[in-house]
Amino acid sequence: MSKQYWEAYFNAIKQQNWEWAKTTLEHLCNTEPGNPQVQLKLGDIYQRLGNTSEAIASYHKSAWALKNQGFIQKALALYKIILRLDPFNEEALKASKELMIDISSKNNLKTAAPFSEAPVEEGKKEEAETGFPVGLEETELKPETEAGLSYLLPPLFESLPQDEMKQLIEKTKLQSCPAGQTIIEEGDSGDSIFLIRSGNTRVFSHILGKEIELAILSAGDVFGEVAFLTGRPRTASVVALDNTEIFEFNKLLLEEIFEKYPDVLKKLHDFYECRVQDTVEKVKTNLKK
Repeated sequence: MSKQYWEAYFNAIKQQNWEWAKTTLEHLCNTEPGNPQVQLKLGDIYQRLGNTSEAIASYHKSAWALKNQGFIQKALALYKIILRLDPFNEEALKASKELMIDISSKNNLKTAAPFSEAPVEEGKKEEAETGFPVGLEETELKPETEAGLSYLLPPLFESLPQDEMKQLIEKTKLQSCPAGQTIIEEGDSGDSIFLIRSGNTRVFSHILGKEIELAILSAGDVFGEVAFLTGRPRTASVVALDNTEIFEFNKLLLEEIFEKYPDVLKKLHDFYECRVQDTVEKVKTNLKK
């Protein structure tokens, strides 16, 4: 029975029939009461239908199930969505603080364990301390003679052959963003990922009524991966600090790459997990101030 409802749900999504999608998910709530994905998707559908109160109720149920199943960071991300819809939601405020304390205590236990610290190469110390974006070592790529491109290639794409990366770039449109322009805005929908060719951007988010700066990104950095991987609205705003050039990779283009090079998708998931952890740390630090 569940399989039939899921098939009906995906057909409804393809046809953008949100009422039908809602009905199938409501049936799934009865057949799969412990599945947090059902309530999460139902919350998304309620949002599309403009029913914010029901969306929040569904997100709460999903977050509660995720927390009980041990997916603390995913639960925290859901509470953030709730607080974007209702900044003064007392249940979400309380649960968010409790989860951040829980994450903090677990991290302290990990760091308290004895270890041998590996030597840090000269020039890498500052990078290791910045924390965000994690693992984005900037590697110089030789300029493409035909396209006249010179940019920094992040490790996310380093397994791609140079001619494949060249074709990927050629299929995208280089966008120029003047200083002060909002490239993506928190809460918006979107399923593309961006690569900065030149310039600098500021990444910030709002949680518990505070604006929190998450990062300053520059050439070679990638952003937009959270919405792409989760299907959720954008979790942060990105604004150009100066004249900035960016490549935008749409979902169709990226899925072609992932099909040919699945390790790129794995790296993207690893990168996403690191950023989630870093965001939690930054939020926790700012809330203490």
